Order: sequence, then structure tokens, then C-alpha cells
Amino acid sequence: MRALSPAEFLAELRRRGAQHLRRVSFRKNRSTIWSLTQRGAALNVHEAYRLSPPELLDAFAVIACEGGVRTPETQAAGRRVHEWPELQQAVGDARAEHESRFRSSGGEEGSPTHCCATVEQRRYFRGIYHYFNWTRFSGDLPADIPVRLSRRMTSALGHMLPGGDEGDRYVVEIALNVDLMLPGNGEERVDTLLHEMAHAADYLANGNRDHGRSWREWALRVGCTPETLYDRPVRRRLRRSDAVLRVPPLPQALVRRSPRG
Repeated sequence: MRALSPAEFLAELRRRGAQHLRRVSFRKNRSTIWSLTQRGAALNVHEAYRLSPPELLDAFAVIACEGGVRTPETQAAGRRVHEWPELQQAVGDARAEHESRFRSSGGEEGSPTHCCATVEQRRYFRGIYHYFNWTRFSGDLPADIPVRLSRRMTSALGHMLPGGDEGDRYVVEIALNVDLMLPGNGEERVDTLLHEMAHAADYLANGNRDHGRSWREWALRVGCTPETLYDRPVRRRLRRSDAVLRVPPLPQALVRRSPRG
């Protein structure tokens, strides 16, 4: 299949009804696979989508026409876009390249990158991470995996960035969408952290990075929803540039929360 240029990709979406769209840009991201900016007039997508088949172009057109993923139809389109098999390899390659640059630049392994968390927010996540590590993972995870907050995520709620190789695997970071710190997102915040910790455990134990059988076994064991984290109904910032300084309380309900499955 021939790779599309930004202009050709834009023309395909406009032909499918996204008439208000004015620009398409391809980007080599590690986690954010698409975003709509400039009030829905600009679509930024992972460069892997240059090879989009017609059904993916249909899905992107649905998302662009609606200006996001707010309805059942656009959520289904978002899942088709996110679950495209060729995307996973491309994202993995981008993460590996990032890791290589990070290590060659003298960066310290395991250090967080582009973290927007305050000192208090980092302290909050260290406490929850250690609590879950011991109560859900039997202390199997390293104590020093960084948990960071990102303002750059749009549709994604989190990711686990793996590092190393078969003989020396480690976790570079766990990153969560800063929107999860907003009031009303407590359940998804906990579920997302457990989700990414399950990815970390699966990668360290088995070398797997996907949502396959071994990850689902971890998810059921520790009590997080055994499905992908994508476009869940969470409260969002009005503007992506808005800072989120809130530090949620550590409620007793969190301590009492028992695993599902």
C-alpha cells in the first residue's frame, strides 16, 4: 500500500465529510497516536497512519467530523484506530528510539521525562504505587519505577515505557494523563495505575508489552479492568495548556478496595 502524504490524507478525510478539517500532520510519537487541535481544524496523527487502509480513513473521518470521541459511534471509530496492528510495531519502534537517545545522552535509567507533576503529586503517587505493589503485586515490582504525569496525552490515559532487552529488562516509567487528577476521576485514576503496573509486571516477568493473555491474567489478579485504556468517560481539562495542581486525598475506600475477578 502506498504511503499517503499529509495533503492526500487530508483530501481523503474531507472527501468523507470532514469539511472543516484544514490540516493533517504526521508525527513520530511514543504514546499519543492522534489529537485534534485548533478547534478541530488540525489533525495530528502517528506517522504509521500514512499507510491507512480505507476503513481506517473512514474511522478518522468520523472522529474528525465529531471533533473527538464523545458518542458511541466515535468511540467505536477510536477503537478501530487504536487497535490497528501496524500501529503497535510503529509505537514500539518510536519508544525504542526514544530510549536509545535517552541513554546515549547520559540520562539516568528510570528517570521521568516531561513530567508535569508537582512535588506533592509525586509524593501522592509514590504512596499509592508502594501500597499497590505490596497489596496487589506481592512486592514483585521494583520500588523505584517512576510514576509521572503528562499533559500531552489526549485519548490515552496512561502508558508503561519498557526498556532493556531479554537479558536486562527494566521499566523506564509509568505515565498517567494529568486529567486523571481532576475531581470525579478517582476510580479511573486507580484503575489506570493498576493497569500500567500490570503492564510493568508482565514485561518484567515475560517480556510482553501488549494486552495479551499474560497481561490479562495480571489484570484480573490485581483487580483492574482487563481491557485497553482508551477514551474512557473521564472528566477533561477545558484547555490542554491548563495546569492541574490538585492532589487527591488518600481515602479509606482506596485501602478497602478489593480485587475484581
